[in-house]
Amino acid sequence: MSALSELKLRLEQLREQARTLDQAPMPGKPLDWFQTDLFSCHSPYLTDYVDEALQQLKRLEQYSSGRQVVSSEHQQRLAERIAAQCNALTRAFTNSQTRQNFKVGKRKAQKVVQQITQSSRDLYQQLSQYKEFEQRLEDMLRLARQQNQEVQQQLALQARLGRCRRAISEVEQHIQFQEQHKR
Repeated sequence: MSALSELKLRLEQLREQARTLDQAPMPGKPLDWFQTDLFSCHSPYLTDYVDEALQQLKRLEQYSSGRQVVSSEHQQRLAERIAAQCNALTRAFTNSQTRQNFKVGKRKAQKVVQQITQSSRDLYQQLSQYKEFEQRLEDMLRLARQQNQEVQQQLALQARLGRCRRAISEVEQHIQFQEQHKR
């Protein structure tokens, strides 16, 4: 396959990606994707830029076939420009995917912030509930020891008590964090 054919195939693939991206609603979509003299068009749609690169490629094919006569230096410059356009488009697609991944990451961060900033009243209520669980588990463990129940059952109760105490500690840390950041 010739270099021009490979380039044309790559640009066709980029056109399909551009159509998909152009149709998707994307907040923060640039009004002008490229601020260089690499492209003559200025558009919010990547498809327009790919179409421009394809037009340049057609012109290069005409020059290569001899339908239009130009110097080999001119052909070389045009080929380099098309390659640069193709690279720029590829980077734009990569950046748009990064931008979308950033939005997903931003949503996750907002969710974490919401969890951290859970109201103090809810945290104190949760702490109270966990303290009640802790008291019940301590009573159950004391009763199991008094009745000489199996060691395995006592160990299971101790494990549950340990998890409960860890949960209490986490809620206390959240409360402390909130209290420190309210100031």
